[in-house]
Amino acid sequence: MTLVIAGTAGAEPELLARALHDCGWDGETVVVGTAAAARRHAESADVAVIALDSSMPADHEEDVFLDAFAETETPTALVGCGVDAFSCWPRTLAASRARLDPDHRLPVFATAVALVAEPDCASGIPELAAWCSAEPDRNQVPTRAVPAGTEDSESQLEASAVVRADRMAGLRAGIVAARAEAASSTRAALADVHGRIPEVCAADGFADWLTHVLDAVEQRSRGLFLDRLAQVRAAATGGLEGEGAGLHPLDLSGATAAPGGPPRRAAGPEDAVMLLLGASMGFGVGRMVIAPTLAWAGLGIGGTVLSVVAGTLMALWVVSVRRAATERARTERWAVELIGARRAAIEQWIGAHAGATEAHVSREIWNRTRPTRV
Repeated sequence: MTLVIAGTAGAEPELLARALHDCGWDGETVVVGTAAAARRHAESADVAVIALDSSMPADHEEDVFLDAFAETETPTALVGCGVDAFSCWPRTLAASRARLDPDHRLPVFATAVALVAEPDCASGIPELAAWCSAEPDRNQVPTRAVPAGTEDSESQLEASAVVRADRMAGLRAGIVAARAEAASSTRAALADVHGRIPEVCAADGFADWLTHVLDAVEQRSRGLFLDRLAQVRAAATGGLEGEGAGLHPLDLSGATAAPGGPPRRAAGPEDAVMLLLGASMGFGVGRMVIAPTLAWAGLGIGGTVLSVVAGTLMALWVVSVRRAATERARTERWAVELIGARRAAIEQWIGAHAGATEAHVSREIWNRTRPTRV
């Protein structure tokens, strides 16, 4: 026996053919996807199957397949494919049958190729294989397809609206998930950078290093987010007629500019106070340590000079340490503020492009949807 499976690419008739062979069909199988191929192989077919895309009701393509099998009076079945992936498949399959088989002459199957290997799940493939292997029933021959415009337009419009709403809901959920994933990845990367600031803030070139790292984090976050948006768009528009414009090209080179380094503030009264306290402490510690030793050695005026020198060196050391600590604290504070500002800028960019993408892809879904086909 020869089985001809006719269907568009969205129905994936090749997968259906392989699943039928796995479930016991041992006859010859011919898969066609065009009207000319369907007419050419219809004469040699013992039984035929029209594979229906469960994401949209049948339209002109399926009408042509049905006409080819009606001309040769070939017993034909209508098969909804991939029903596990579309929650609205009952409405879609009913609308397709109302168009192709209003008299309910043909058998109808709902199949899920992905569930063939699952032991406790009904895939519908074994039942279809059994029908193909049985003696052809000449009462299951299709009639000529209903001309466009005479089908139950109300039911088809309702099915189309449900499918469109399902795509829109999937689009919104995908964009929300992509936005949350990008924000989480950005927070984790910036938290790691923040944890390394105390170790490296005193090194030379710290400002350039921090700027380079933040630019890399921003570029990575933008790239990952755009990749996820492309995946979401592909899933939301898969199976639609026509060619979409894709996502708007976005500039990835314009990373947020960062300052060249922490700002240098002018000296003020607090600096003079710190210098005075440091000098006083240095002279006091120097005299307290050196003076008793010099007095014991009996150096006289020379001891006084040595005491002054030691006090001066101690004062310079104390002042330099306090100044370095102040600069370190100011650098750390600047770095933390810069990281916070960069994180806010990245999240603002993600939010803006998430909203723009949702609007663009929603408009694309609407524009690529005909009233009788989604």
